[in-house]
Amino acid sequence: MNDDEMWEAVRDCDASCDGKFFYGVKTTGIYCRPSCKSKLARRENVVFFRTREEAETAGFRPCKRCRPDLLQYDPALELSERTKELLDQHFSDRLRLGRDMKGMGVSRKHLTQVFKQKYDLTPSEYLIRVRIAAARQLLQDGSEIPDAAGMAGYENLSEFYDHFRRQTGMTPARYRQIFADDISRNVLDTPIGPLRIIASQDAVLCVEQAGRENSDAGAQADQIPVDRVISDDSSGELVKECEAQLTEYFSGERRDFDLPVSPEGTDFQKNVWSHLREIPYGETRTYGELAAMAGNQKASRAVGMANHCNPILIVIPCHRVIGANGSLTGYAAGIEAKKFLLTMEKRYAV
Repeated sequence: MNDDEMWEAVRDCDASCDGKFFYGVKTTGIYCRPSCKSKLARRENVVFFRTREEAETAGFRPCKRCRPDLLQYDPALELSERTKELLDQHFSDRLRLGRDMKGMGVSRKHLTQVFKQKYDLTPSEYLIRVRIAAARQLLQDGSEIPDAAGMAGYENLSEFYDHFRRQTGMTPARYRQIFADDISRNVLDTPIGPLRIIASQDAVLCVEQAGRENSDAGAQADQIPVDRVISDDSSGELVKECEAQLTEYFSGERRDFDLPVSPEGTDFQKNVWSHLREIPYGETRTYGELAAMAGNQKASRAVGMANHCNPILIVIPCHRVIGANGSLTGYAAGIEAKKFLLTMEKRYAV
């Protein structure tokens, strides 16, 4: 290739010419590959070399963007991997992370594009997953919620709660509760799928679909194990009693549950949940009727949200609440499960 052909390749950022020659810019003292995306230099300031050794012997330094000193180089791959490394290392130090990310010398838009192409999620999404994974471990080890949030890099507790619920399907308080020393649990196979039962020494805390935790968008955090059971204390006995009563319920032998419950929630939610237990077996109420039962007929929307957040399925019968037009609407275990429960109760209520 002559100089004119090499200049045309540089001007076109022709990657097919990489390795065939290198060019140096006299005003910067840097040499590059033909495909380098750096700002195009003036023609009179460009010189050409057949090898990288020639360029370095002439006193030119390798470009940090296209890395002509490496035999094989994928700038997008290196940028993605370096970004991931920074997020993994400094997720809890906002100032340092911001400084190091800025020091990479690329626009946020470009960084997001190459990172998502490599990892199928944005740097911001990945950072959330790293922080929540760290918070999960801290909560498992007994840290208080504000401490876990702070050590995971959060300055805003509301943001932490939102991200934690999206990643795990539960609040930080309930997650921490699960791993407390005096908590026991087990998973019961039922006609609507496996249900996880969680209890303290004094009350049932949760009956939920096993595997309810959310791992969307590539989250790599481990799922909560289903066999972490303490069976040699009173709380283990309460889990067994709940299993026995649920088994009787599904066989049509039980209509009411005789279990102490302690669902975690706001005062408003707890009020709604207490009134759910007043809905008779085999019957239903609309959200408007439940709102009236809870003392605020105009709060049907808020009541609906509280109903959906009920952490103790079946024992607190949120499945008995339907839409004003008779539609089943949402249910934590799925519409088919709700349909099954209502049909079963009507059959056995006769």
